[in-house]
Amino acid sequence: ILVKLDKIMYGFKEAAYWWNKTLTKVFLDNGYRQMSKDQCVMVKTEGSKVSYCAITVDDCFFAITRDEEWINGAINMLKAAFEELTVERGETINILGMTVRMERAKGRAVINQKRFVDNLITTYGVTKTAVTPATGDLMYAREDSKLLEDQRKFMSLNATLMYASKRTYPEISFAVVYLSSRYNKATEDDYAKAMRVAEYIVGCGESHGLILSPKSLQLVAKSDASYAEHADGKSHTGGAVGFESDYACWFMWLSTKQPVVALSTCESELIATCTVGCAVEWARQFVQELGYAQGTIGIGVDNKCSMRLLEQGT
Repeated sequence: ILVKLDKIMYGFKEAAYWWNKTLTKVFLDNGYRQMSKDQCVMVKTEGSKVSYCAITVDDCFFAITRDEEWINGAINMLKAAFEELTVERGETINILGMTVRMERAKGRAVINQKRFVDNLITTYGVTKTAVTPATGDLMYAREDSKLLEDQRKFMSLNATLMYASKRTYPEISFAVVYLSSRYNKATEDDYAKAMRVAEYIVGCGESHGLILSPKSLQLVAKSDASYAEHADGKSHTGGAVGFESDYACWFMWLSTKQPVVALSTCESELIATCTVGCAVEWARQFVQELGYAQGTIGIGVDNKCSMRLLEQGT
């Protein structure tokens, strides 16, 4: 049967493309421009007034100058283009399963995922709590552990945890990255390790939050490596990028298995610094495009040998 669609339906491969094209046109027709480093971020400026909008499919997160006419203009722009629109304003808003709370007196924003924790308990039956996401035997695969019958259940749990690690729980990144290498060969021990991460999240409760408290908009970064951490001899990269802060303001973090086998701790540290450096360069261009000039961006490295090689450029 051959049919011709009058409209693109949700679920079709082409739907995402046409939806993005339609939504983007609305912004461009109303004086916004797409950022070159991330085309899902729209920017509009007029004198001292500015409107930023970060788009995730059909969720639009606005940061706008406090001017009612300017704010209503952004809302009415979308109301005129689409049939249904839900608007949420205030010092505390919910977006993409996260709660963003502005604490202006303290000069910071706090992001948490309370509803995510509740869903984790309900979906996976988490009944215990843990004080850390993993124990010292995380990287050791027990050969005597039975192969898990339901591999999809393990992958589903770890993918759920990875979602949290990308949002407000960066401290679990190392554990979920390692567990993702166990897909389709996970054992009961691997599932127990994944549950341990879930128990840690539940144990944090409502007190957990990602705090963004910048002192300035000057970028800073940290880089580190764990040499020959994996069973195949490969090392592991860790790092973070953020703004200068007396407290905390990391908005990008990396935890990844290195693609090649490093022959020394020095080499593993160089690979890690290169990986973090790529993230720093993207962030530098992004922030500068928003209009915030950057000086020299320091990357914290703790290996003297790699530091010397980086300084020499060899």
